[in-house]
Amino acid sequence: MRQLDLDTLARELARLMGDLLSLHGELAMHLRNKLSGARQADSAKIQSINAREKLLVERLTEREGLRRQLCRHIAGQLGWSEERQEKIKLDELAAGLPEPHRSQLLTVAVGLRKTVREIERMRVTMTLVTQVMLEHLGHVLAVMTTGVPSGEGYLRNGRRQGTNSSCVFEAVG
Repeated sequence: MRQLDLDTLARELARLMGDLLSLHGELAMHLRNKLSGARQADSAKIQSINAREKLLVERLTEREGLRRQLCRHIAGQLGWSEERQEKIKLDELAAGLPEPHRSQLLTVAVGLRKTVREIERMRVTMTLVTQVMLEHLGHVLAVMTTGVPSGEGYLRNGRRQGTNSSCVFEAVG
């Protein structure tokens, strides 16, 4: 009976890890599309992706909680102490399982690590792009609120002419 429970739990964990890999792949796709939207200055596309990302992250968080529960339950079936169950790593857990569960979990874990690294690289890139965009927007807003400094210029006939300027918000009311 214990083996049957362990087999069932390991099968469910492998299925859940496959779901997590799929969801992380979808998140990576959204991040690629968001970077593309930033390159195209398509704010509507970015906002749409942000909304989809939020829902996806909620699903990922839920699935991650289930993964932790399953891992603790399997570790308990393997006779691990409660302390060890809290610090569980999938590779260690998989090592305690029979084939084919061991290889299934290890394969999915490798794919998930690769996808998570890709997501992290894109997150860093998106953060840098956003910082540059906000800095640029700050300069634009500064010009719009203060206007161009007044100065003097020259007409074609060589006469001096003063220039008056006002900020954009004053000019349009």
